[in-house]
This record gives sequence, structure tokens and C-alpha cells, in this order.
Amino acid sequence: MISLVSANWLLFLIALVLGVATAFWAWAASGREAGPEQFDADDGLLEKAGDAVPPAPEPESVTEVAEEPKAAPVAAPEPAPAPAPSPKPAPAARTKPVAAAATPTPKPRVRKPAKPTPPPPPPGGKPNIPQASGDPDNLRLIKGVGPKLNTLLNNLGITRFDQIAAWKEAEIAEVDQYLESFSGRITRDAWIDQAKYLAKDDIAGFEKKYGKL
Repeated sequence: MISLVSANWLLFLIALVLGVATAFWAWAASGREAGPEQFDADDGLLEKAGDAVPPAPEPESVTEVAEEPKAAPVAAPEPAPAPAPSPKPAPAARTKPVAAAATPTPKPRVRKPAKPTPPPPPPGGKPNIPQASGDPDNLRLIKGVGPKLNTLLNNLGITRFDQIAAWKEAEIAEVDQYLESFSGRITRDAWIDQAKYLAKDDIAGFEKKYGKL
């Protein structure tokens, strides 16, 4: 390398001088100050040069407010379709009313009240019962037998206690037909039981059951 520079030192020197000159020229062209002839007083740059540059406005603090999500609009319900009008029934054919035959109103039958059946008349004579034997007793000692009934019994042939005490249902029914308004008194006043006490002359038993004579 040194030998190469020593052989061509003249060329290197010329190149060095040219490089320095070129660099100086470029520096002088870019760094020289502008002269007064390069400025125009009417362009307003001088007046603006003295004004202070206003500071840049501070950015406003913006507080972001989260917007509430808007509810989705609810679609209005569609009105129900109006029901289809029901078809009108075809008018029925008019028929003339047939006059009904007048039915005569049956007259109510007036039922005549049934006449009360009169009691059968007492059979003639005396009842068909066993006859009394012996002297007559005082039948008025039987409770329920008064003077009128006592007379009626005597007329029918009924005069003794033992006669009455021996009666059965057949004799009671037979005699009852002749008692007229006193019918039923034989059973109701217990003539048969009273006559049994009196026929045995059991006065104490009679009075204990039916009271004083």
C-alpha cells in the first residue's frame, strides 16, 4: 500500500485538493447569511416575528360516560284478526200455523161426600152368650159401670160377676153390639179383670189395683 501511494502521490494530492475545495464550496453555499435584499418588508413577516406565539390550548378532560345500553324496542303485539262473520242461516220457509182443534175442557167432577155409614141397629133380643146362674150381683161395683149401663146390662141378661169374668173375645164382641153408645167400654175399662177379683170376693186385691170400692 505504501509503495502504491509513493508511486501515485501526485494523483492523490490532486484528488485531496479537489475534495477539500468541493466541501468548502458546499459549506459556504449553505451556511451564508441572507442579505437585506432578500427580505420583503411588505410580506408582514417582521410584524409577526415580534408577536408571541399563543400557547396551545389545554385539551379538555373528557370523562367518558358509559352509555346505558338502550333496551331493544318491544314490538307491539299484532292485533288478533277479527273473527270471520258467521254465515246467516237461511230464512226458514214460513208455514201457516194450523189451527188446532179446540179441545173442550172437561168439567171437573164434583164428588159427593160419602154418607157416613150408620151403625147397624142392635139385633133384637139378647146377645148369644151363656146365661147367668144365681142371684144377681151389684154390677155398679165395676169401675166404669153407672146406673144407666147397669140397667142396660140387666136387660140383656148380664147380672153376675162370674158371668162377665168368663167372657172370651167372641163373647166380648157379641155383647159389644148391644151396648149402643157404651160400645168399647168392656175392653177399655177392663171389665173382665175387675169381674175376676169381685167374683172371688178379693176386695183387697181389687182395691189395690183399681182403688176403693
